[in-house]
Amino acid sequence: MDYIDFKEKVVIVTGASSGIGANAAKAFAVYGARLTLVGRDESRLLAVAKHCESWSKTEPLCLLLDLTQPGSCEIVIEKTVETFGKINVLVNCAGKRIKSSMFNTCMKSFDEQMNINVRVPVFLTKLALPHLIKTKGNVVNVVSSFTKRYKEDYVPYTVSKSALKKFTNIAAPELMPHGVRINAVSPGITKESLTNDIVLRSEVTNTFEALESQLPSGAALEMKDVVLMIVMVASDIFPNMNGSNTCIDGATCMM
Repeated sequence: MDYIDFKEKVVIVTGASSGIGANAAKAFAVYGARLTLVGRDESRLLAVAKHCESWSKTEPLCLLLDLTQPGSCEIVIEKTVETFGKINVLVNCAGKRIKSSMFNTCMKSFDEQMNINVRVPVFLTKLALPHLIKTKGNVVNVVSSFTKRYKEDYVPYTVSKSALKKFTNIAAPELMPHGVRINAVSPGITKESLTNDIVLRSEVTNTFEALESQLPSGAALEMKDVVLMIVMVASDIFPNMNGSNTCIDGATCMM
């Protein structure tokens, strides 16, 4: 039986300066991965890198980039191979969520979300492919449980994440003959995202406990639940898992 082990493996994590990306990077470090961390907040990214190095004993490659800018995706792949010599796993976690309904959405916010949530992971995957083929590596796309249920006021975001999920499905049979797997993980509402929503909306009446009580499980997900699933999907435990979408949301998609 294969166990989780990323020693000598090189993992790229985008969106690594905060949220799921930052915590996923830390989890990969625990299992010995050599990391490329991509983010836009320098101080947070360096803090994540320091934490990762304390576990993996290898200094991560930190890239401060806006991946929607021309040439940025190429830099990620080139610098990773230049530094570590290979790529084993690509975790597409960078994303953007803007609250907007059909009535108030605009082309600017729609394009922003499509660019970072769809265009960037698709082209990062394309650029990483020659290297993933050499290592028989894999891609993990972080999607959202919103793709499985209705969530008011998040039309462009849900469309973009649904597109990424579909990309995962249709890319799998093309990559399979080359020994490369591609899968998606769809997280539900985490305690961190719930807290951020409360802060952003400044709704005193919507306390953390009140919002949690609306969920089927009565509690938001712990971040460790999400990142451990990402690590497991990226590992060699499930060699025949390909083109799948693993939803971890405490039955929220049934609402």
